[in-house]
Amino acid sequence: MRQRLINKTAQPQETLLKGAGMAGRSAVVAEAVSLPSLLFDSTLSKEDWVEGVKHHSKAVTHLLLNDQIDDFNTYLESQSGFGVPESKNGLTEIDYKPVLQDLLQTAILIEHSTIPPYLTALYSIKDGTNALASQIIRSVAVEEMLHLIMVCNVLNAIDIQPSVNKQENYPTYPMKLPMNVDFYIGLETFSSNSIATFIAIESPSKPLVKAPKYDHETDTFESYSQRVAVQENNFWTLENMKGFIMENVYTIGEYYDVLFFYIVVFQITAYYKNHGSLPKNFEELNKGGIFTGKPEKQIRPEQYYGSGGKLHFVEALAGVIAVFQEIKGQGEGADDSIFDVDSSQFEEGVELAHYFRFKEVFHEHFYLGGNYEPFMDENGMMPVTTPPNGKNLPVEWDAAYPMKPNPKVEDYIKNKELHAQGVEFNKTYRRLLDAIQSAVEGNQRELEKSIMYMYALKEQAVNLMKQPLDAHTNAGPTFEYTEL
Repeated sequence: MRQRLINKTAQPQETLLKGAGMAGRSAVVAEAVSLPSLLFDSTLSKEDWVEGVKHHSKAVTHLLLNDQIDDFNTYLESQSGFGVPESKNGLTEIDYKPVLQDLLQTAILIEHSTIPPYLTALYSIKDGTNALASQIIRSVAVEEMLHLIMVCNVLNAIDIQPSVNKQENYPTYPMKLPMNVDFYIGLETFSSNSIATFIAIESPSKPLVKAPKYDHETDTFESYSQRVAVQENNFWTLENMKGFIMENVYTIGEYYDVLFFYIVVFQITAYYKNHGSLPKNFEELNKGGIFTGKPEKQIRPEQYYGSGGKLHFVEALAGVIAVFQEIKGQGEGADDSIFDVDSSQFEEGVELAHYFRFKEVFHEHFYLGGNYEPFMDENGMMPVTTPPNGKNLPVEWDAAYPMKPNPKVEDYIKNKELHAQGVEFNKTYRRLLDAIQSAVEGNQRELEKSIMYMYALKEQAVNLMKQPLDAHTNAGPTFEYTEL
């Protein structure tokens, strides 16, 4: 069963802080492990640390990512009352930058990993067909690029240079996302299978969502012994923090929840190191601390040339909250709805989260205009798995080039011209990433080049997809690292 690290349905603060949803020993541990103990107690066992992370990450993400600042202040005040343990571990001495660099670069890899599969499916659709499906896939791909850039803003705010264009930053297909998932993603032609994979990628972390209103007029995610527990333990290591993710995180939204909690942990620790006490409210926690980056390296809304979504710059914890709200809202929905975090920016007036957009394509129906009463509970909530049953969304599944799944440039070595085209595509993609890299290093005007490279990518990809490799499959883009 998926771990719900964030629940946007309103619930009493008292219930939340007592570990709602935990049972048996976990509930007892959650109450026993205060935030100061979780951060500083060197006698804490690994098992208690894990349960403490589950509990407090749920509390912190629920409150801050839902703008419940007053309740978060109450939470901080209640936790500061426990005091800092005398047997402190070395968390205040840990260099947080390498840890957050690894975790945030992993977030960049997650976002990057989705872009080539989405673009491949988009480019494989033959001209003049599947206009609505193409529009949906294109909109999601553009927003994933926005997410990547905003994570770079978070890194720059912490004074860590983001990296998007090095060989180690490239996803290699087929691959699993770096979480507790059991499916692979890859480069495939547009099909019901590829769209089903996209649905799995964007899967929400919550099981229920508000059903859209029915309107005929509407168009359109090992125990330790007591002997070990009393040693000088510090579980706040990159290995343990990543281990928690690999064992307890099932969706991209949940990854961002835990990552956000880790960022808050290091910000609290920085505050304690500077002031000798824990912060008592959000205002004390918001600025300073780990946020020492240069504001001039931030990419701001007026410098971003993509469409769809809102770009947020980051200069304090409040900016991280805005970034993560945008990413999670666009991916899995906001405010327990199927809709994007900010529907007002779109010409149509509403925009669905990625998960629900892909479900519309897969089921060949829109959500809006449908009747979901048979799936609704007394609170108007329905399972996120409910298929759309509104207006038809016609899909021609056969109107796509039969591209070989997960091709490599070496597959084209026997055809000199085809091989050269594959290499040239990868050079164009490299130039696109180089432009983004230069922009996040402070040369924001370099983003202007990304539009030109995106147009070139499509033309080069389609030319590859039109060429047969064998009796059954055609060539296609490979999105592999290459030297220029």
